[in-house]
Amino acid sequence: MKNNRVSIITLGCSKNTVESETVAGLFMKNGFELTENLKETDNIIIHTCSFIRDAREESHNRIVYAGKLKKANPDLKIFVSGCLSQLLQDKMQDKYPFIDGYVGTGNYYNIVNLIKKQKFFSDTDCVGGVRTFKTRVLSSPLPSAYIKISEGCTHGCSYCIIPKLRGKLVSRPIKSITDEAKALVAAGVRELNIIAQETTSYGLDIYGKLSLAKLLKKLAEIKDLKWIRLLYAYPSTITKELLDVIYGSENICNYMDIPIQHISKTVLKNMKRPLNTRKIIEDIKTKYPDIILRTSLITGFPGETERDFKEMVSFVKENYFEHIGIFCYSDQELAPSYKMKNKISEEVMERRKEILAAEQFQNIIRNNSLKAGKTFEVLPEYVYKNKIFARAYFQAPETDNNIIINKNDKILTGKFVKVKINGYKDYDLTAVLGDVSR
Repeated sequence: MKNNRVSIITLGCSKNTVESETVAGLFMKNGFELTENLKETDNIIIHTCSFIRDAREESHNRIVYAGKLKKANPDLKIFVSGCLSQLLQDKMQDKYPFIDGYVGTGNYYNIVNLIKKQKFFSDTDCVGGVRTFKTRVLSSPLPSAYIKISEGCTHGCSYCIIPKLRGKLVSRPIKSITDEAKALVAAGVRELNIIAQETTSYGLDIYGKLSLAKLLKKLAEIKDLKWIRLLYAYPSTITKELLDVIYGSENICNYMDIPIQHISKTVLKNMKRPLNTRKIIEDIKTKYPDIILRTSLITGFPGETERDFKEMVSFVKENYFEHIGIFCYSDQELAPSYKMKNKISEEVMERRKEILAAEQFQNIIRNNSLKAGKTFEVLPEYVYKNKIFARAYFQAPETDNNIIINKNDKILTGKFVKVKINGYKDYDLTAVLGDVSR
């Protein structure tokens, strides 16, 4: 097949990664060759993100860079997929006249057949995402993978355009997910990170009730699956049954990512988020103290007062969260918050972000010091400057801090080992080798 070399650039979150891995398999099945060399490829697919301004800018920059490559190689074909295409729709071709086609979020899996026709195409008629994962090719050699359990969201937070880009909740059947999980484990995966736009509403659409606890029980039964980690939980759909399953299962990590975004009831009301967020978090840490929590916070939401912000600072000081991602509010024309008054300046948002980060750093120092002398099983992921960077059960891939170990010939990346924490350096823990495990 001529012009059969394909490079896929994946931007944004892990959900996009899963989609690109699935489409990569479709390309291989159809006789295409995958390559990371952008200067020698025939086709570049840029799978974009548009959730916040920084993501939109990154997507724009990658498309423009591909355009420069095309100037040097006129035969190069450039295609754009995902959230930016869905956001801009018929404006895509005007904004990027050099691209050879684009698809939105609900048609990414069609891109292989569309490219084979060798003519310009555009398809943003439906929202959604890739919903079959039988052709998936993992992009990492590590025994860790993400597994997407649903698409879309029905909560309607005032700052968010995900329902417009991805649609309402569409859950995968339990059997579909467990079949994929078993296939991943058979391929060597030992850690599954559960993802969706919002994981804890799983099953409402197809089973008529919250069903994540039932799904996790089924996943926990899979032999040789060492770590199961839950990400993107929505506060008000976290149930006691779910927490009991997490707490009581040996291979489900005592870890939850719960993006709360704020703690002030005034701001939460304007965000259209749960007003009882504080109580939900307090109850989890009181009744399930060993569950490590991660969250995301937004500074500078329209109308956020100094009093609202100070309330969030005080909450961070209470140290409920081992890990926090802090973001400045990002305006988006299609979101209801775009029309809100009392916008906060970039300068104030950044200042507030720095204050929160400083407070959380103090928590990190305290939390890291408490781990000194303890032994954990870790997954070594990569070597950099003669140091091995690893993760324990309380650290999610790509987002959380690391455990750093001096290079040791007995430690292989991708193989679980036991280490003893002997200190910390800034955000990261340091450790020495313990007993080698499976």
